[in-house]
Amino acid sequence: MDELLINIEQRIILLKRIAVFSSLSNEALNKLSLLLKERKTRPQESLFKKGEQGENMYILAEGEVRVHDGNHVIARLGAGEVFGEYALFDTENRSASVTTEKQCVILVLDRVSLMDFLKKYPELLMGMLQLQIKRMREMNELEEKLSKSYLKITRQKQEIETQHEAIKYQKTQLEAQNKSLEELNNQKKQLLSIIIHGLKNPMTSVRAMAEMIDSSDQLVPEISEYASIMLHAVGRMDNVINDLIRTNQAQEMLQDKTQQRLNLPDVLIQISDENSQILKHKKIKVSVPKNNPDLNHNHTSVQLMLEQLFNWMIVFADENQSIEFTFGDSDNFVIYTEFVPAKQLHSYLKIDSLSWWQLAIIAEEGEDFERLNYLKILFRQAGAVIHWSFNSNRLKISITLS
Repeated sequence: MDELLINIEQRIILLKRIAVFSSLSNEALNKLSLLLKERKTRPQESLFKKGEQGENMYILAEGEVRVHDGNHVIARLGAGEVFGEYALFDTENRSASVTTEKQCVILVLDRVSLMDFLKKYPELLMGMLQLQIKRMREMNELEEKLSKSYLKITRQKQEIETQHEAIKYQKTQLEAQNKSLEELNNQKKQLLSIIIHGLKNPMTSVRAMAEMIDSSDQLVPEISEYASIMLHAVGRMDNVINDLIRTNQAQEMLQDKTQQRLNLPDVLIQISDENSQILKHKKIKVSVPKNNPDLNHNHTSVQLMLEQLFNWMIVFADENQSIEFTFGDSDNFVIYTEFVPAKQLHSYLKIDSLSWWQLAIIAEEGEDFERLNYLKILFRQAGAVIHWSFNSNRLKISITLS
């Protein structure tokens, strides 16, 4: 008899690790170990292929194998592990292929030898039955868990479908509201346009008459003073009407996306000059850098946006301080500004979750949604994104123009 590569003691140890054989007596294990046939393999040797009919169980004593389906590796097994054991009890085809990774020593038990062994040691049948019962119990427990998971997933699916229907309904409602708001906004713009132009024409006539009277050399000083007051009042009203025209036609004006070279310092200085009286009254100094970063953008959209933001900041800013502007250097053009806001607003500015638009409403101490909506339109049309932070009692604002 050839010398065994794996001795009897080592074989018994390996058999005890297999659940179906673990309950056998030492005598039975000793007999069973003698039935094991040794097989020495080379690397990358196929032991069996998927779809083949099997009749052997394999115990890997030394080496490593891979269990695979084509190129897909299902598992890698090392010394002491078992594979192909189902072939001892049924005649179903192999469900996967097994190939050695390196040189291996394998112990093989065939179905015929096992059947002969069962005749002498029928207690193995009890072990096999107990093992199958255990596996059935585990499968029942797994099925119960899967059933509960399925019920949970079904409930979640129903909840998601309910939420989806609710969202669809809300979307329909919002679309209807948006359409209604759009119609109302169009009606409002038409009405406002009629009122504006109804005022603009007679106002132009009144201004022309006041200028004619004021330019006369034959007027007494008192009449000349009245004409000057009238011109000043007409000028203020004309500015209000022009502002209404610009507000009413902002969206139409901004349809022109023509880009041109934009000198931002000049734009900011012009806006500052137009607000010189209120800046002087609040003792606010505006600081604009002299450098002129290269920016091609739609002039109208940026001008309108900065005008509205500038007016908002003047109202928001505390007295006797400065509003400073700086320009960032990046792929997207960035305008930075910071100033000290009114003290009564500091508590609101400490709220991290406050959005810029909520801040804009709070700063004006009222829910002026029409003005806020106009501000949003201007920022959107200018392709601008605005962020703010509040540190050391200074409000810092950054505007990114893409």
